[in-house]
Amino acid sequence: MKILYLITKSEAGGAQTHVVDLCNYFKNKENEIVVMSSGNGWLKTECDKMGVRFVENRYFSNKPCPRRLFNAIKEIRKFAGEFKPDIVHCHSSSAGILGRLAIKGKIRTIYTAHGWGFNIGMKPWIKYPVLWLEKLCARYTDTYICVAEFVKQLGLKYNLAPEKKFKVIYNGVSLADINQSKIIRRGGLKSKIGIIFVGRLAEPKKPELTIEAISLLPEEIKNNIKFTIIGDGPKRYLLEKIANDKKIKVEFKGALEKSEALKELEKADIFVFISSWEGFPYTILEAMSYGLPVITSDVGGTSEAVNEQNGILVKNEVGQIRDAILKLVSDRELRLIMGEQGRRDIATKFSLEQMVNEIEKVYNQF
Repeated sequence: MKILYLITKSEAGGAQTHVVDLCNYFKNKENEIVVMSSGNGWLKTECDKMGVRFVENRYFSNKPCPRRLFNAIKEIRKFAGEFKPDIVHCHSSSAGILGRLAIKGKIRTIYTAHGWGFNIGMKPWIKYPVLWLEKLCARYTDTYICVAEFVKQLGLKYNLAPEKKFKVIYNGVSLADINQSKIIRRGGLKSKIGIIFVGRLAEPKKPELTIEAISLLPEEIKNNIKFTIIGDGPKRYLLEKIANDKKIKVEFKGALEKSEALKELEKADIFVFISSWEGFPYTILEAMSYGLPVITSDVGGTSEAVNEQNGILVKNEVGQIRDAILKLVSDRELRLIMGEQGRRDIATKFSLEQMVNEIEKVYNQF
């Protein structure tokens, strides 16, 4: 089988991790795989490591420039005509729209909605044009793969397609190979309790609310916390200023390589992920795989992974976030119980094996 994956950006991110996992699985089943994306970032590096062909589409962009969009579609059509894929599998909003407009149903086409471009919280001048384009592209979509039930229900709410076209397949990760003794020692022998955030420092992510929440904790508890932020983006200066103004020590690690970011998760005690809107974040699953209790905003599909057994769901209110942090910082036993439940949930509900097997069933339907 020949499979063409389309994704807008080559930088590290959840959708890109998803594509890498699919490439790795289907390449090993003797399929011919090609990834088309913009730039020469993390995704290209991973494709090179796997021996998967990477084709750059320099016109891919999230910016609504008619010339770029036209040229991007032209590049997709040209390459698809040469490669002759059996399946075109689109990821991310821009590449998903451009890919379906380019192929126009002439090849079996799947679109994985990691989070709609018309998601709750999007600005109206972005939301409604994207919604119109999604409705236009619906006729060229054989199957929608939704990474959470929330994503599916939003698609149905706006009448994109009949329900039979939607398939919920949760993102999946491998269970981290972490030494059990390291989990037991968490928050015990260490002088400080490690709170960690991983993500791009841009909207919709809001780690600034976590900094503010920590600043409201009692002094003796606040001084016993180490907050680490992994990621980079336009919000970094703002975050540094807030941390400085609130006199909260925050360690900014920048955009680390994936392996280095996972090492930081292994050293932490609590994962805090505050965001205005989401689909179904990979970073939450990765934190759970490392046995971390999760504090996260109750947005998008997060409540389908995080519950009172493995973490705490909060509104984006500083007081609620503070109370959640205080509860976990103050109770080491609760952190360990929640963390272990999270690992069980990864093994039983959100495993990488389950994800790729379910997607393979979709491919085999064609």
